[in-house]
Amino acid sequence: METALEKPYSVGTLHYTLGGVLAVCGWMLWGGFCYSMLAYVLVPTLLPLTLDSFHASGALIGLVVGSIPAAMNFVMNPILSTTSDRTRTKWGRRIPYLAFATPFVALFLILLGWTPEAAALLHTTVLPGVSPATLGIVLVCVFAVFFQFFNLIIGSIYYYIFADVIPHRFIGRFMAFLNLSFTAAGFVFNYFLMEYAREYSSWIYTGIGILYAVSFALMCFFVKEGEYPPPPQYQAATVPVAKRLVNWVAIYFRQCYRSPFYSMLFLGTAMTQVSTVCRSVFNLLFATRELHLTEAQFGRIMGIGSLVSLGVILLMGYLMDKLHPLRVFLWSGVLVILINVWGYFHVTDYATFFAVGIVIVIVYSVQTLSSVPMYIALFPPEKYGQFSSANAMVNSVLVIVANWGGGLAIDRFGYRFIFVWDFIFTVIATAVLIYVYVKWKQLGGMNHYKAPEVE
Repeated sequence: METALEKPYSVGTLHYTLGGVLAVCGWMLWGGFCYSMLAYVLVPTLLPLTLDSFHASGALIGLVVGSIPAAMNFVMNPILSTTSDRTRTKWGRRIPYLAFATPFVALFLILLGWTPEAAALLHTTVLPGVSPATLGIVLVCVFAVFFQFFNLIIGSIYYYIFADVIPHRFIGRFMAFLNLSFTAAGFVFNYFLMEYAREYSSWIYTGIGILYAVSFALMCFFVKEGEYPPPPQYQAATVPVAKRLVNWVAIYFRQCYRSPFYSMLFLGTAMTQVSTVCRSVFNLLFATRELHLTEAQFGRIMGIGSLVSLGVILLMGYLMDKLHPLRVFLWSGVLVILINVWGYFHVTDYATFFAVGIVIVIVYSVQTLSSVPMYIALFPPEKYGQFSSANAMVNSVLVIVANWGGGLAIDRFGYRFIFVWDFIFTVIATAVLIYVYVKWKQLGGMNHYKAPEVE
């Protein structure tokens, strides 16, 4: 009798034993842990501190941390997504992009960490007439733009490789554990490293940059892609290149944005992203400047929140299959609204910030967990990458404005405005997603949903 370890599991032309499935999932999860530590925890947390150390304004912080990367993502994501879908090499269609971008991501991350020293060196040797603060801001902006450019290559491609190398029968469980790895990265950074964020930021940037480079390089080496059929030819090769490009853009936008169902889904999830920009950028400064917490206290609160959310994520991974991820995403928005109302009036010290901080981390974790399964359940399966990039474009447009506008709002109203900002845009997002939910029910709902025609 064939045992579980001998039973083949397949995806495309790849065939695994159970041990092989566990191995590829292990490498992907470790890569996800390191990527999350870098992209979702380290940079959003330390980059505002680095800019603040040079006395940058809130508007500039929002521009560098959020608006510029969002503008770059708007342009890069659909190009990278479509190009990757059509790439054919002996290493696969995703790995070449990841392997190319990884060393540059690590390099510019490390340079960000040593910006104060670089600015001081330039001031004393080459540009004595320019203040170290001005030089520091310029260097941070330059390094941050290059970092985000290469990091967006990783971010645009990494999530697509799951469907190519992991048997689809394990995708749901893999996504639950991937979110656990993201949460674990948040816990490790916040609980153990946050208290050293100001004094040893250079070494934190450097250590995580090296860890990321080595880990992603090993992941690219050990994870193998299968073979793919030739990419489809939508237009004849004899058509001029300029006309083919125009036709491709027209087809792309017509398919992705013609349906009101998808347009409203894109808008609702984009507003959810907009709602978080002030808190993600200014939460640490609110805690340390207005509530007078230390970085160590802030880090422990965020770390404990991440740890508690681990158990919630495991439970929600099971419940999501029973309730549907759209429902989970929608109800998590309702909870965010209530938390912000309470937090605006009652967060005044360590204890109240601790309570809201723990709950908001848990709810955001549940919302993040439900987002990708929601897209998988609602987007046309044969055009998943295309619709994911279309969704990212809408997110990018709104986040470009939101990060800059959020910075201006913080400059005008103070750090406590993070609660008001989150409340306003989560209310809008929830209202839009209620429309999506009603249409989803009309399209078949939980058991009989059929994606709207897009051709």
